[in-house]
Amino acid sequence: LSLLAVSVVISIPMISSALAADVTLRKVPSLTAETASAYPQNLARLHLGARIESDRGADSSADNQALAAVLTSDPTAGCTLPSGATTLTLSLPRIENVEAISFRLNGAKGMVSVASSNAKLPATNPQWHKLPAEEISSETVTTKIGPTEAKYVSLTFDLAGPGQFTGLGVYAVPSVAEVAAPRRARITNESASFGFVGYSAADLHSKARALYVSSGPAIGEANRMIDDQIATTYSFGPDDHAPLAILDLGKVAPLHRLAAAYSAQPGKIDFYVLPSLPGTTERALPEQIRISENAFAALTPVGSIAQNANQEYGAVDFPTTSGRYVILRWTPAANGEGAFTIAEIAAFGPNNANTLLAANGNVVGRQGSEEDKDAGLEEKGALEAKDVKDIPAEGPEEAPPSEGPPPNLPIPPPFTFIPQLVPTSP
Repeated sequence: LSLLAVSVVISIPMISSALAADVTLRKVPSLTAETASAYPQNLARLHLGARIESDRGADSSADNQALAAVLTSDPTAGCTLPSGATTLTLSLPRIENVEAISFRLNGAKGMVSVASSNAKLPATNPQWHKLPAEEISSETVTTKIGPTEAKYVSLTFDLAGPGQFTGLGVYAVPSVAEVAAPRRARITNESASFGFVGYSAADLHSKARALYVSSGPAIGEANRMIDDQIATTYSFGPDDHAPLAILDLGKVAPLHRLAAAYSAQPGKIDFYVLPSLPGTTERALPEQIRISENAFAALTPVGSIAQNANQEYGAVDFPTTSGRYVILRWTPAANGEGAFTIAEIAAFGPNNANTLLAANGNVVGRQGSEEDKDAGLEEKGALEAKDVKDIPAEGPEEAPPSEGPPPNLPIPPPFTFIPQLVPTSP
């Protein structure tokens, strides 16, 4: 297993001259109870307490880090699966009503089989709920495995050659609560040999929203760009020669990395981070906005990705910039390439209170929790996670309670025993 991450940084002074005309953007409709249920939260995330291990083991801390990268929100991060058979076992912090699983595998063909269980079982145990093996016919794979109760999900690959494994997603049965009341982030309770791994601030489940898009046959589906589902995409209009999207993070946040997964078409993606939108107010966002050429010329992108016909993901790293709105603009190398689609956009801040502590060296190989041991479910790949509110703060040792002064009560009268004779019956 080896770490996969793509990062391209190109600093440019102003936006491309291809933007020679005004751009009209349409506002994305707000989520409703009906549409929100289409966005289940991805359970295969480190910050939600998920863990992963491989039957091939790990020879170095780099292998551990590569495997842990599969569970981050960065669509460009993952690991390389070798040729032959490999089994990855994902463990969730609790039993979930799992419905579907998805992932992306680039550069390899073969077979994959999925199994689930409520308990940690040997690979040969017949109690695994196994699905028939299926051929990997496309780079993005989605498999419906439920609804079924599961705490462990196993993926067994048999590949003809090495492949780049990214975008792992495990999803419970959709519900409105997944967006209205997302799950609490968890944080590990260890400090040794740990590093910082952020989770995306541009996540639909962290109050971020797709705000405006320049085109698209179904703009109500624009939130697919930030739903943490690699299998869902948003398509711009085929006649849109410079697609543009504006994301609202919900609040001003410091950012230093933007990552995206998109259709493989030659061109360039420019990224912007703004604290506010010119000519608008937060309380009165119009249904349409028009951005002039002069307004774009005054903006400086934080970076850009020069993409080719074979590249489907990329990222830019830049000095920490605070902003609430993220703008993505794609400029094709030539017209007539077809509609541009985006699978996922992620935004990451610097190491601060909103980041996740993730193991660099011991995601794999650590013994399970006491509860798992008591239940006979000991895990070798356990990464213990606790809610932030459950982690006590350090403080001085408390002295044992001392004996206080006696209570101020009157002295009781002396005890006197008076026998009482009870007459007996004749």
